[in-house]
Amino acid sequence: MSIAYSGPNGGTMISAVFVSYRSAGLARAAIESFRSEAARLAEPAEVIVVVTSEDPSERDSLAPHADRAILTPRNAGFSGGLNAGLEAARGEVLFLANPDILFLPGSVAELRDAVAGREPVAAGPAFFSDEGAALFQPPADEPHPFELVRRRLGRSSGAAGRLFRRDLRRALAARAAAVSGARVPATALRGALVATNRRTIDLVGPFDEGYRLYYEENDWQRRLRHLKGRLVYAGGAHVVHLYNQSARTEPRAGGWFAASERRYFLSHFGESGRRALEALRSSPEADGEPRLEEFGDARLRLRHPRAGETPVAVSPSSAFRPVLLAGIPAGELSWQPGTEVREAMRGSRWFARAFDPDTLETLAEGELPAG
Repeated sequence: MSIAYSGPNGGTMISAVFVSYRSAGLARAAIESFRSEAARLAEPAEVIVVVTSEDPSERDSLAPHADRAILTPRNAGFSGGLNAGLEAARGEVLFLANPDILFLPGSVAELRDAVAGREPVAAGPAFFSDEGAALFQPPADEPHPFELVRRRLGRSSGAAGRLFRRDLRRALAARAAAVSGARVPATALRGALVATNRRTIDLVGPFDEGYRLYYEENDWQRRLRHLKGRLVYAGGAHVVHLYNQSARTEPRAGGWFAASERRYFLSHFGESGRRALEALRSSPEADGEPRLEEFGDARLRLRHPRAGETPVAVSPSSAFRPVLLAGIPAGELSWQPGTEVREAMRGSRWFARAFDPDTLETLAEGELPAG
């Protein structure tokens, strides 16, 4: 049975569990940002860092920054790291985190408030790609056979346009919630950071360690929803996510993704999940992405200024799935990614498309120059 810890002033403890895999530098920055925000609150806070790389030197480098640093005896994946951290954590409020995040002002308090009490609930923040919160990462879709169908349809140019408009509507609604600070129901939360409470963990149980990497949070969230628990998108909690910083250095990540995807869809959707997976994998890939003109000075330009903000879709795909959101301020004619975002994009192809927020009509588009 879990016992929540209260500090000397009676505040309920917040425990942040960070799982690090060859990511000590990122984890130190994430921990520092959490401690800075937690210090604003009356409640006590602790940091548990779990190192799954089987490297004692990584654990030792993080130990001075954590209340407890744990080295797992084997790489049990993200799920195993979370479970080890939860077993050690004393808090009633629990943050479950990747190392590649940064808490922006007010985020810890907002997430704490979103999961306070004993109701079964989990909450996720609004993610951005930069500390200036200029490049917004929309919430993920719930993994469902319908989404596999959308991925398959997205390989045809005709369907890609319709799916892009669907994605834009969802992204604009989510960004509006982030701007207003609204809390809205969600069908899925990104696993980079999920907040919950001790009662919810006791009710739903541990993360399934059969998922080596990917889909573990989706499996856990689906179990929570089956138990009548809620998922909440806490738009007022703004967090930077330096996407895929750990997994991109792991050559086995692609195989782990495929295995986890199959496990998730077969275990939760049975035959319909199997058929959707097979249809996706048997459908032909698109015959190369459409070429878009490169805008040489890394600046996307409008022909005419607009009275309101002009949203800009940004994506590693010229089909614009997945999509991130930026914006051209009212009256201005151009957009370019900031230095922080350009550095994250270095070495990859990225595309940008300005569009009318009411009609979703394309106003300008192009490819960011590599470099």
